[in-house]
Amino acid sequence: MPGVEDWTTNPLGIVQSLYDKHGSADAEKIKEYFHGKTESETARLWIPSLNDTPLHFLPPNSLVRYRCMIQDMFDPEFYMGEYEVSDVNTKATSMKSGKYKDIAECAKHQEINTDSENNVTMERQTLYCVPIPGETDWVKTDYSDKAGKKGFPSSSVAPNRTKRGLEEEETSQPDTPMEEESREASRSEENKRPRTEVVAGSVPRTDPDLNYPLPGEKGLPCLVKIYEEMDGFAVNDTVEFIGILSVDPALAHFHEENKSDGPQSSIDGYEEPMEERNAHAPPPSLVPRLHSIIHLKLKHNNPNVPTEKAKLNSDVSSLRTEISMLRRQILSALEQVMLGDSLAAEYFLCHLISSVYGRADVMPLGKFSLNLTHCPPTKEYGQLIHTFIQALVTKSHFLPLSIENMNNLRLCPEKDYTANRLKSGVLQLSADTSLIIDETQLQPGQLESAGVKNITALGNLISWQKVEYDFRFHRQDFLSNISVLILSEAKSILPSDCLVPLNPACKIESLQRHFSQLDVILTPEFLSHVRRYLTICKLLEYTIDDNMQKAIQDDFVEMRKTDHKSMTVEDFHTLLNLVRLLSLSALETSPTQSMWEKAKSMKSERKRRILAVNSSQ
Repeated sequence: MPGVEDWTTNPLGIVQSLYDKHGSADAEKIKEYFHGKTESETARLWIPSLNDTPLHFLPPNSLVRYRCMIQDMFDPEFYMGEYEVSDVNTKATSMKSGKYKDIAECAKHQEINTDSENNVTMERQTLYCVPIPGETDWVKTDYSDKAGKKGFPSSSVAPNRTKRGLEEEETSQPDTPMEEESREASRSEENKRPRTEVVAGSVPRTDPDLNYPLPGEKGLPCLVKIYEEMDGFAVNDTVEFIGILSVDPALAHFHEENKSDGPQSSIDGYEEPMEERNAHAPPPSLVPRLHSIIHLKLKHNNPNVPTEKAKLNSDVSSLRTEISMLRRQILSALEQVMLGDSLAAEYFLCHLISSVYGRADVMPLGKFSLNLTHCPPTKEYGQLIHTFIQALVTKSHFLPLSIENMNNLRLCPEKDYTANRLKSGVLQLSADTSLIIDETQLQPGQLESAGVKNITALGNLISWQKVEYDFRFHRQDFLSNISVLILSEAKSILPSDCLVPLNPACKIESLQRHFSQLDVILTPEFLSHVRRYLTICKLLEYTIDDNMQKAIQDDFVEMRKTDHKSMTVEDFHTLLNLVRLLSLSALETSPTQSMWEKAKSMKSERKRRILAVNSSQ
């Protein structure tokens, strides 16, 4: 039975042995084998992660993990799924599996029979994936710490790495130190030549656009090859792939704009544009290939909340034993952030745990966008709130709503038909990302057509939880699940589900000093509890029993009789959402009468505050 080193360092050997045993029926056997090996979380942690491990530490053709968001889906591609090789000496033939690799290979004493009738052409899907946009630093750190350091320095990124056949890989021994030193010296000499040519030719290097949705993002994008369930993926899905790493330099077709020489790709007279070649075949040192064997669609990306249902239920039970104290402590911290406003703190908590759980026709259910008005008119407050939110949630992005940003940023993704790829936009975010919009930075100015389009896109995101992608000849709506917090001085120009005017308990002389007082509350232990709590609240399933449903309906009828203007149908839906979020914030999966009364009280106090603000203007 192969040990852990066999299935992680030589997975292609496992694939070939299963193919030799089962032939074309190997697909299910391969899946079963690797599912069995990676069934437990502990076993998965044995597999190095592309998110945490430098690429040069990962041997080529080894098994790796990759946590990502699908940014684009390329056209399906054909490949040699099974191919015949013959021994150049004995002329004996045998079959090889072409799955999970980019280049059909054979041993040195063999050659591939490209014209063999036994060769089988198959199809696979290519996904362009990026690290999850807006993933916060603590998430990356905790994932990395949990996995520990894996991998060893590899020569996979050397430009002249010698390819070996699969059989040679299976039987070869590790290099001795002397061999390694000799190879490093040889590689060093090779590396000197291209560098000298570049300088002599005075050709500037143009790196390909890695297409991150958010500016300033880092991490390794990946071309992920899918062999099964090709229709089961969608743009913006967050997935952890486990597959075989391919970083062969021969895969790169990148061409610089001012160079026309080099191999050209054409089919029946059609030549791919340079932009398309660059987008679809970038250097593997920048965009490695990953051949997916198994995958796990992520409901969340919190490294401290288990994905297994039994362990998750255990975590929920554990948190429930301390929920009263934990909720009070959280509200105390939120009240500090809300400048001493306890009502705003309650609404802020509801916002932090909100998530779209379904749709009634086009109406998203569960969203709770929050507009905090009367915010201090300074850049500092928005940035401090974002820093605070980053410490709690798994994904976030801060967007200053300035004229310059609205006129110049690309919020909605657009199709680039020349490069045949989807150009990312700021609003191409995965589910449960927190988006903080700072409208206090909006100054008088002229919105151009792009700015008007971006404001409209933000409004559609908030109201309908959808983003319109521009495919030039048509536009297509992509559903979203983004928690939007708007900070403004007066009522925002953007829509919201709930408007709360801030009512500071005292005058704040220094925002920086005020927020620094949170350091006493935000201990590592407390932060760990809050992060688990916020994620778990979103995962709970909420229901209303018949008795409570009837009581709420009767109450609504009575409120309409008393004053139909103060309780519209829209107000009632907002109130139902509020009681749902209040219940979930107490880790309760159904509302109680006391929770319903609390929701009504919060709604009444908020309305009174809005009336007071309006009458004073």
